Amino acid sequence: MNWAHILSGAWLKGSIRLWLFDLGCVSFLGVALLGLIMVLGLPFIEPGDTQQKVDTLVLLMNMAIGSICIAISWQMNRLAATEWACIVPQYRQNVMLQAAALLLLILSVACGFYIAYDAFDKITESLISLLLGLSFLYFSLARKNAFHLSFFLYISLPMLPYLAQKLPQEASWALLLLNLMLLLLVKNKLQGLTWNNKARSVYLNGLEMGWVWLPSPRSMALLNRIEHSLHPANYFIGPVFSMLLLLMPLTTLLLAVIGHYYAVQIPVLVFLVQFNCILCGMLHWSRIQRWRAVESLFVLPGFDGKQGMINVFMQAQYRLLAILVVSMMITASIVSLLDQSMSLSLWLHMVLTTLFGCAATLGLGSMCRNSMQISGLIFFIGLLSGWSSVGISSVEQSQQVWGLIGWDLLFLSLSMLSLWGAKRCLWRGDLLSR
Repeated sequence: MNWAHILSGAWLKGSIRLWLFDLGCVSFLGVALLGLIMVLGLPFIEPGDTQQKVDTLVLLMNMAIGSICIAISWQMNRLAATEWACIVPQYRQNVMLQAAALLLLILSVACGFYIAYDAFDKITESLISLLLGLSFLYFSLARKNAFHLSFFLYISLPMLPYLAQKLPQEASWALLLLNLMLLLLVKNKLQGLTWNNKARSVYLNGLEMGWVWLPSPRSMALLNRIEHSLHPANYFIGPVFSMLLLLMPLTTLLLAVIGHYYAVQIPVLVFLVQFNCILCGMLHWSRIQRWRAVESLFVLPGFDGKQGMINVFMQAQYRLLAILVVSMMITASIVSLLDQSMSLSLWLHMVLTTLFGCAATLGLGSMCRNSMQISGLIFFIGLLSGWSSVGISSVEQSQQVWGLIGWDLLFLSLSMLSLWGAKRCLWRGDLLSR
């Protein structure tokens, strides 16, 4: 290692262009940045240290750690896809040093957070988050196709508090040791990183499919009907959208059955609320990243000009919203048969949270025009997860949640208003002229 090169600061040259002007990388960095802004700013906006606030901030911190690991993995994949990287002096070394600096920065902020809040009992969650992030980084270096699992790294974050509760207090030291071992493994992989012809295909597939891979479902009649009903809203993300639309409630029911059998409380409905909102966010994430495909959509028959295409797109979003709400109603009803603590007020709270959360995500997503704006939706979904968890906490304390229903209705009116007004912002001033 050339310490003179590191101390000179020359390795920082080009870092802004490399990390902040790459569409894929800045999407993940944007999520991390918004999480950090909330972690650092919320104590000044809302003074007073409460357990609920600390839990929410820990979730945002873990989201930032996971996002940084995914962004680093994306840059390493891009580095492996760059044929000329080995002939530019110190280019590969500079990229790796910048990645190490980002990881060190987020870990330093996490340590400062736990010291400031005296919340060392929550450090196990961040260690698990770091373990998952480094594991993802290692496997994406070992197998390029593993980068498609980045979506599942995000949706695993809300489960960390419940996993941490099952571990003994001494597990923190074991997790710390595992993270150090993974860092060494990642370092060895990076030292042997060479050009890989699969890395470019992963990059292109990531832009078109939102970095999620699933087998083609085109042979299933039900999925074909769903795809047809959601066209053209699902045009940019492809058939994976319909597959996830069906898999999420089935996975929720499977977790509910497992929790009932082993007598373990798993907040499956909170996960489903978050998964539904993430799916709505992915719809517009893929739309923005495949912005060139707007012209291909526009030339398809069936649209009466640009405004006609916008109207059909918005109608498909309303149909998607109806599908998600009906899915939540059915799933929550089945879960209530397995969980006796499931009350009518909690059932209604989850359904309304799904309705206003997905409506707000679709509405705000329609207004987004660049990657940085769409990253804010992930931040919004993190806050929504905390709101839906409030109902679960109230039920655990043998309380009804009718008081939350009024807030749900208020949020619902605002979210439907944003979705109604989104058609005035969708593709405004874009490639197409009215």
